[in-house]
Amino acid sequence: MGLFDFLFSKKTKKRMVAKEIGLESGLFVMCPVCHDVTEAENPSAFRAATESLVRQLIQKGDSRLDLFEHDPVAAIETISQVGRDLPFRCNCHRI
Repeated sequence: MGLFDFLFSKKTKKRMVAKEIGLESGLFVMCPVCHDVTEAENPSAFRAATESLVRQLIQKGDSRLDLFEHDPVAAIETISQVGRDLPFRCNCHRI
């Protein structure tokens, strides 16, 4: 998160954190060319790792999960929602 976070709504901040966690767990991938974020080719293979990462972050007291009140279910649901809203592929695959 950054300097101008006060400009974002709580929902937007949650979605930003969810995207970060999805990238860390491998559930989401970033295109090396355009930096667009999409879901991994086989997202079901990364769901358990994502849930595990969320629980580890909560145990460590990661401040990013303060937005979710350290509720793993709320964080995982937001990550799933962000995944549904991501584009299937970035535009670089169409070139």
